[in-house]
Amino acid sequence: AGNAASGNAYRLRPINALGGGAPNFVAANPRPDQPVNVGGDLRVAAFNVLNYFNTFGANACRGGVGGAPTDCRGAENTTEFERQNVKLLQALLRLNADVFGLIEIENDGYGPTSALAELVSRLNAATAPGTYAFIDVDAVTGQTNALGTDAIKVAIIYKPAVVEPVGRTAALNTVGFVNGGDSAPRNRPALAQTFRHRATAEDVTVVVNHFKSKGSPCDAPDANDGAGNCNIVRRNAAQALVAWLAGDPTGTRDADILIIGDLNSYAQEDPIDVLRAAGYTDLARTFIGPDAYSYVFNGQWGTLDYALAAPSALARVSGVSEYHINADEPGVLDYNTNFKSAGQIISLFAANQYRTSDHDPILVGLNLSVPGSERLNVHLPLVVR
Repeated sequence: AGNAASGNAYRLRPINALGGGAPNFVAANPRPDQPVNVGGDLRVAAFNVLNYFNTFGANACRGGVGGAPTDCRGAENTTEFERQNVKLLQALLRLNADVFGLIEIENDGYGPTSALAELVSRLNAATAPGTYAFIDVDAVTGQTNALGTDAIKVAIIYKPAVVEPVGRTAALNTVGFVNGGDSAPRNRPALAQTFRHRATAEDVTVVVNHFKSKGSPCDAPDANDGAGNCNIVRRNAAQALVAWLAGDPTGTRDADILIIGDLNSYAQEDPIDVLRAAGYTDLARTFIGPDAYSYVFNGQWGTLDYALAAPSALARVSGVSEYHINADEPGVLDYNTNFKSAGQIISLFAANQYRTSDHDPILVGLNLSVPGSERLNVHLPLVVR
């Protein structure tokens, strides 16, 4: 329509579209204050937090401990960082998960000044000391940069009063998985940890992932099949993940496996087909339906963020919620201050959970106290695939 201040701006006004009256706007998608109650006695969440960095500046960050210098992402300064924390903490507190799989955490180790340590410290300050702890993957695996040397990594934080880590902490960081058949690293290493639920002594294995995005190219060009760049790389990663999990990487022989995280694949694309063919169930599609979504791109809704359950874990699922606090929200409401006037920096910001990230978190409830014979009678809606 051109510049609205110009007399030359065109306007399109369909004849009788409004019957000569004022439009009647109906609120059909209200903001959720809390996620839908998922029930159960253990809550597991996956959340792409959109670059949580506590280091700022060009070439001020490194890809892993001792890695090459790289530009920092996320907040550009302490002002933006404080605004980011206000929103993120509100979201995490409302999710109230016992185990969080986090995606896009600054890859700067696990020391007291690391981004992950700071986030957990802030979360504990907002709840109570020791409420949450994190898995120090390098320490427990004995491998520096076990989760790679990219600028970002996945992470797990958990409530020690509710669960305890058991078995081996395992990182899938092989060249075959990370490169996905390409000539350079594409996928971030996956992280698997088995947790024992203290109240029931039942085990659940959580596997956090961040597959290659569609935005930048891989060796093979975009096939123009609708899946975007790097579909082959993500498919190869899914195949490698299935094989790895079949080998019991945590050494616990636990069959209750949840694959969670940002798989950068829509629900009918090859990587998700690979996981479904291996027996894993897409929980959002099963419990919420074919209209489930966690991400909006150019006005198109779809799922990029997943919780997929192995058969034994599926029988324990009590509920699933996609917490729509981000995908439906305009980006201008985020914590960033650039491209905003002094007045807009104040007026467009609210100390709430909305537009914390560009991805919606997914929350899963697990009913661990139900005996195995009863768990087999869980009723699930029929889904036609």
